[in-house]
Amino acid sequence: MIELTPLPMTEAQQFWADKVQLGPGEFAKLSAEAKVRAFAVSGIAKGEELNTVFTAMQRAIDQGTTLEQFKEECAGIFERRGWTGKRAWRIDNVFRTNIQTAYNVGQYKQLSEAGDALPIWKYSAINDRRTRPTHRAMDGRAWPANHPIWDTWFPPNGFRCRCSVVGLTEAQARREGIEVEETDPTNTLVEPTDPDTGARMPARQLLPDPGFAHNPGKVYWQGMGEAIADRLEQWQPPVRVQALRDLIEGPVFAHWLAQPEGNFPVGLIDEAAMARTGATVRTVRLPVETAGELADLGAERLGEVLGELAASTDGTLTTLVNGRAVRLRIEVRDGRPLVVVD
Repeated sequence: MIELTPLPMTEAQQFWADKVQLGPGEFAKLSAEAKVRAFAVSGIAKGEELNTVFTAMQRAIDQGTTLEQFKEECAGIFERRGWTGKRAWRIDNVFRTNIQTAYNVGQYKQLSEAGDALPIWKYSAINDRRTRPTHRAMDGRAWPANHPIWDTWFPPNGFRCRCSVVGLTEAQARREGIEVEETDPTNTLVEPTDPDTGARMPARQLLPDPGFAHNPGKVYWQGMGEAIADRLEQWQPPVRVQALRDLIEGPVFAHWLAQPEGNFPVGLIDEAAMARTGATVRTVRLPVETAGELADLGAERLGEVLGELAASTDGTLTTLVNGRAVRLRIEVRDGRPLVVVD
């Protein structure tokens, strides 16, 4: 049974509430990074049944409900698909993978906000018979919090992965006798040990499981704006519009606005505007420098203003910021439409 004691955490709740529900076909077309922000279950079409499963997962994150309670809430849905007996592992996979992802997304934000107070991060695996050899090979190893390895190895690193990351002070690392590494061992050969016998296992490449070689917390909290912007062009119009609306109206935009980094997608222009401006993509991005001038509007009002700007016929809009008239316009740079202040 999964231990949900660390939940609920506000960050995990925000992460789950901001997900976009998609059908299996739509979900399969997304990149691994974009899938972080979406929710789909193989074999369940988008609609009432998928929403029932999504809502049950939300309750598990909010209230700490168990796997058995989750099964009971969605019993009819799972039984109709024959996910019983030996096939019940699929339910465990849906529950555990999503719970652990939400937890680790929240954990990443908390560790990041700790900053210099926890400058060392340690990989922690469960180390029982179910632990994958490559995950076991990472257990107890530590790197600086800002090391690039965490872009690849911040958990979960596979379906039903139970690994986590622990923040340490320098004093704690010394007391535990931990050597803080600087070299990234990803894709090198390792010889894991058998948890029962301690014997060496056959050598293998040190890699996360396929589709999990990314940091879901970083994707969501820091890079989701750019990650989604890059993928919006590939989605069908209804999905594209809904995803952008949910992104702006959800907590991610407010979080980004408080600590802006890179660009953030804030609107979509039509084909006529693309032809008029020479834009090669539809997605309008808000750069950091413009965000700083407009931050006093607040996320909700700014989202409304930027939506009006993207929909304007001439790509310009004047709004009031602290009683001062500010003229905004869409300017195309390198084929990308950006929001700038005149």
